[in-house]
Amino acid sequence: MASGKSYFSATVPRIVVQSLFKKYDTDGNGHLSKKEVLLLLKDDLGMDNKQAEACYMLVDKDGGGSVSFEEFFSWLRNEKGLECVNDNSRYYYIRKAIDEFKKYDRDGNGTIDKDELKLLLKAVDYRHDLNEALRQLDTSGDGKISFPEFLAWLNWLPN
Repeated sequence: MASGKSYFSATVPRIVVQSLFKKYDTDGNGHLSKKEVLLLLKDDLGMDNKQAEACYMLVDKDGGGSVSFEEFFSWLRNEKGLECVNDNSRYYYIRKAIDEFKKYDRDGNGTIDKDELKLLLKAVDYRHDLNEALRQLDTSGDGKISFPEFLAWLNWLPN
């Protein structure tokens, strides 16, 4: 299915998979319907209809018609799940986002604080008010930018 170098790996952080799962769990019930899983597989993991249908059968192991986060996470982190992921998927870009996020999360605490944000904004030649940028990026209001907030800022996943 996928060919060439894979940019998605079994070590992808749980929070990244959670962000992706939540994007498609529109009713917030903690499960994805078959329709939601197929949409995720096609839109974010770069599969065509045939690949998505085949992989859905692997994801929904119990045939219950819906997939929990744990089922999805377990499938995605095993070799069969990785084989299904198309290298042209948005996950390539998310992997790149992880690298960028880690580069500016200097203390490694999983968030970007105001001082770290200043370095990031300088690198992208942002010349506006730092406090305003923090207010816009920090949608939770905790004074830090989480990885999901960072992805939302990049407009790759909704917050």
